[in-house]
Amino acid sequence: MTDEQKKTAPKKAPATDNAAAAKGNKKALAKNTETEAKPAPKTGRLLTWFAIILILVASAVGYWAFIQLKQSIDQLSVDTTNSEKNTSQLAQNMRSSSDQLSALTTQLKALQRESNEQINLLQKQVGKNKRQWLIAEAEYLTRLANTRLRLVGDVDTAIIALQAADQRLKENGDPSTFTVREQLAKEIHALNSVTLPDIVGISSQLLALESALSHLPISDPHAGRAQAAEIGKGEPSPMPENIQQTLNDAWQNFSKLIVVRRHDKPLAAMMTPEQVELIRKNLALKLEAARLALIRGDEALYTASIDISIQWLSAYFDNDQPSVKSALDQLNRLKNTAITVSLPTIDTSLKLLRDIPLMAISEQAPISPKTVDTAIDVKE
Repeated sequence: MTDEQKKTAPKKAPATDNAAAAKGNKKALAKNTETEAKPAPKTGRLLTWFAIILILVASAVGYWAFIQLKQSIDQLSVDTTNSEKNTSQLAQNMRSSSDQLSALTTQLKALQRESNEQINLLQKQVGKNKRQWLIAEAEYLTRLANTRLRLVGDVDTAIIALQAADQRLKENGDPSTFTVREQLAKEIHALNSVTLPDIVGISSQLLALESALSHLPISDPHAGRAQAAEIGKGEPSPMPENIQQTLNDAWQNFSKLIVVRRHDKPLAAMMTPEQVELIRKNLALKLEAARLALIRGDEALYTASIDISIQWLSAYFDNDQPSVKSALDQLNRLKNTAITVSLPTIDTSLKLLRDIPLMAISEQAPISPKTVDTAIDVKE
């Protein structure tokens, strides 16, 4: 090979090398392109998974928020129900308080009216003059007389109270009281005409009859009183001298055991000592019932008890004995004795006193001379 060819040959090698290098570059570029193109699918899957996770998290957060919202709504509903109940209870309490307030207001108004009346009455009482006070005292005494007469039938106290009221009106001397004094005189006369039964005397007679019952004789036949057997008492009997004396003593003792009585009337069954004592006790109870009815003023029970006592005395006691006759006569008198009386009405004078206009009575009217007040012991 020539030198020119040798020089030319090396010059061709670079071209070949360049072609080979170009091919190598293409291959490297292709590899790089494949290398760069391969990671693209992995990035897409990551984004997809990230989006799914984000959706799940968002769903969980939304569900949690929904649960919290539902719980809040339920709690709000419970609170609303409780609030409604509290409101209803509060309204009921307010109505009750309103009713109580109305009742208290009514009571307060009534108390205020009563207080005003008491104040007005006190002002009238404080502002009374001497004549008005005398009329007020007479009205009080007249009211006291009516109370004692109607409740307990105390005629004596009623007379004393009416006389004291008349004395107060006499000291007053006002012409408006003349009619009242005339009525008082009529009522005092009516009370003096009342004849009161002798309650203490009748009660004493009944007590005396109760004490005498134990000594009144019982009618025959009866067994007498119960007596204790006397054993080992008395002097010993002498020894009989013979058989004939023994037989005589035996017959004499035997004859004492049998008593023969003759009666023209049919006889009742014989009463034992216990029955006799029972009759006395029952009769004493009837007399005691009559005495209690006398004290209470129960005339029906009093008369019935006396009637039963008379019947028992006639049936079981010896009417031929003077003591029994006397007891029967006394019971008959007590039966016909009235233990209650009709009491007169004495309230007219009280009505007349209440009708007197006290404010029209002046202090300048002439007053009759004062008299010494009689001490009066009355019980209201």
